[in-house]
Amino acid sequence: MIRRDILDLLQCPACAGPELTLGSGRRPDLVCQSCEAHYPIVNGIPDLVAPEATPAPGTYRTETLANVIAGVYDVVAPVMSMAIWRCSPLRYIDHENRALGRARGGVYLEAPIGTGVALAPCIAPYHDVTVLGVDKSWKMLFQAQKRLKKTGASFQLIRADVNALPIKTGAVRSLQSLNGLHGFTDRVGALNEFHRCLEPDGYFSGSTLVRAQTDMADAVLERYERYGIYPMLRSPEFLLQEVRAAAFEGMHFETHGAVMFFAGQRAARDETEVTSPSTKSTAKKGAAKKGASRKKTSKKSDASGDAKTSKGKGASKSSRRAG
Repeated sequence: MIRRDILDLLQCPACAGPELTLGSGRRPDLVCQSCEAHYPIVNGIPDLVAPEATPAPGTYRTETLANVIAGVYDVVAPVMSMAIWRCSPLRYIDHENRALGRARGGVYLEAPIGTGVALAPCIAPYHDVTVLGVDKSWKMLFQAQKRLKKTGASFQLIRADVNALPIKTGAVRSLQSLNGLHGFTDRVGALNEFHRCLEPDGYFSGSTLVRAQTDMADAVLERYERYGIYPMLRSPEFLLQEVRAAAFEGMHFETHGAVMFFAGQRAARDETEVTSPSTKSTAKKGAAKKGASRKKTSKKSDASGDAKTSKGKGASKSSRRAG
């Protein structure tokens, strides 16, 4: 079952309610205490995908492809990485270790986690980190669960949408998104969600496929786009603009074949930080006190002015009488 410390990190994806509790029904589920929405738990994996009235175009095809290739992904991915994308799989492991190290003593989030092929060689039971893995494909999650259990490390997988992450604001210390951005239907929205989930100075890194690097890679990506799996993939310069628009600091990039790796962090304090209710109430009280003190000062000044005026009138009257 889901640990208490994990529940404290989660929020409702529909209403952003801060409290999710275990339901009391026969089937395991999570219940939002704010909107009373129920989210089922399947094999220890909570399904925290908010219901969509009209799913985004391409969502169904992207999920279908992920479910189809989940069984062969671990065999196909390294071959495609070397032969088509022209990038060594060891570079993913290097970035994974770096991101895990930045999460020491905090929360590490991988979105999407896929089959866990990059994470499994890097985590261990003695690591002082809370590992969360997010993906929208059930088959990918089941594959990752099977693989990560063999490591003996503690982890929690969640089915969720990257555009509505069920993670509380500022809860994550390090976030990794390997080969994820090119598969998101709304990249800017996902980047903003990543930014929200990170704590101040939180570490953000990942990789994505880009165009205009190799002819073979462009030919394969062109077929992906014709099928409607991914949104239009752009050049590295175009993706840089999208990443920088999410207000990450110190972003640096490197391209290996058709794969662009990136890393940066959330600012220590930025304009997107949400003011807490207690801070708002304190500010209101302070403003009220300032207003009251200003009123008192104005009353005192008015009273002193009236007193001076009356003294002046009295003096003029006495001088007239004396004359």
